[in-house]
Amino acid sequence: MNRRALLASLATSGAASASGCLDSLTGAQNESFQLGYVAVHNSTENAHQITIRVRRDETDVHRSTHDVAGQDGVIVKSAIPECDWGSTRGRYEVAVRIDDGDWITESFQGYDTDGGDCSIAIAEGTLREGERLDLGYRRACDYDNPPDGLCSFDS
Repeated sequence: MNRRALLASLATSGAASASGCLDSLTGAQNESFQLGYVAVHNSTENAHQITIRVRRDETDVHRSTHDVAGQDGVIVKSAIPECDWGSTRGRYEVAVRIDDGDWITESFQGYDTDGGDCSIAIAEGTLREGERLDLGYRRACDYDNPPDGLCSFDS
């Protein structure tokens, strides 16, 4: 099984357990961190085109478009871009557009980093029925088991 298929099959339990926990983080004003993972899960019955844009320090560092099938039984399909934005620390913003709709943008304002895994951010969203996208962020250290697709960074 390839990595994307495995992540998609695990997304159902991960998205369900994370719902309600993906609100923007608040805390200390140290907003420089590494972006370690971005995923958008499609839990609707319909296929959608999902576009993901990543900005670091107000500069675009990633943009990709993914054709994501609808949910198949308990299997949730996902858009998970490669970590081509690199390991550079900075102030990140992730924006997602579903089909040709408006951009939904979240930033890590007030993001609390205290070193180690807490300096690595994870952006994750779930598209729900009614075309409602819940998009939020967590620190890698807030996961008991961080996603398998977490970017590899040299310290």
